[in-house]
Amino acid sequence: MKLFKNIFFTVFLFSIIHLVNAAPFPDRAIKLIVPFTAGGNVDISARTIAQGLTEQLGQSIIVENKPGANTMIGTDFVAKSQPDGYTLLLAGAEGLAINPHVYKKVNYDALKDFSAVGIVGSFPFALVVSPKLNVNTLAEFIEYAKVRPGKLNFSSWGIGSTSQIAFEKFKQTTGIDLTHVPFQGAAPAITAIASGDVDAMMVPLSVALPQAIGGRIKILGVSSEKRIPTSDSIPTLSEQGVPVVISGWQILVAPKNTPSAVIQTLNQSLNKVLNSEVVRTSLTKGGITPSPGTSAQANAMIESEWTRWGKVAKDAKISLD
Repeated sequence: MKLFKNIFFTVFLFSIIHLVNAAPFPDRAIKLIVPFTAGGNVDISARTIAQGLTEQLGQSIIVENKPGANTMIGTDFVAKSQPDGYTLLLAGAEGLAINPHVYKKVNYDALKDFSAVGIVGSFPFALVVSPKLNVNTLAEFIEYAKVRPGKLNFSSWGIGSTSQIAFEKFKQTTGIDLTHVPFQGAAPAITAIASGDVDAMMVPLSVALPQAIGGRIKILGVSSEKRIPTSDSIPTLSEQGVPVVISGWQILVAPKNTPSAVIQTLNQSLNKVLNSEVVRTSLTKGGITPSPGTSAQANAMIESEWTRWGKVAKDAKISLD
């Protein structure tokens, strides 16, 4: 009888554990880590999709900013989080494609420590300058810089950031010489342009547009292959004779070993959000092209971009301890 009771208790216990483990995902709030300061391109996207995911999943999506070390603090935090789908990362090229090529020590493996949920979107960079500079076109800016080698500067949201590397590519292509001034985040970096403390910057169009509309900065061109439909008055760099076509991207990822069923649930919800008119309109107005698709496509993009951005970083000769 005692043996029977023990067996019954064991079966009952395992049944309870199974029921707990089988609870539908998600059954509590999800944390979405943004490895940048608030107010930047990625932060804006995160808060936009977080609202949509909250509605789709029926649980709160809490956006938490963990900036620092060119996104490595937030990225490493997620890499070491429980692989249960409740801690996600909105990653960009810095964390997954540039840092491994720039820094000698990175505490995570960009290609092995994450499972991609899906691509959120891609975006071009806008070349912006301070209104205090006596230039109004790209040609005027290039000429202005050429006669002042080393006397002008450009900002970015960190050493090894896509912002810096995009501008380094622009420098290499045009033959101009500007000094790099890194900031902790896109918001303070572009504020320095508006105040005239820094002369120029490559910044996501979504961040540049509000500042340009307010007359605080000037946009001289975008790094896309073609003009952005919602901002078609802004010419591309290429059509102005500077063949620089470079874009950034945002991918939602989870820690490695996150159950495939959880990844699938998140991917399906993300795609519904990105296909919604409200979110598509919001992202597109900011210069971001929504890119719904599969998690396999997102994983493949991380691998290809790891190679592409690595080459750009190497060409710019950026190396840090």
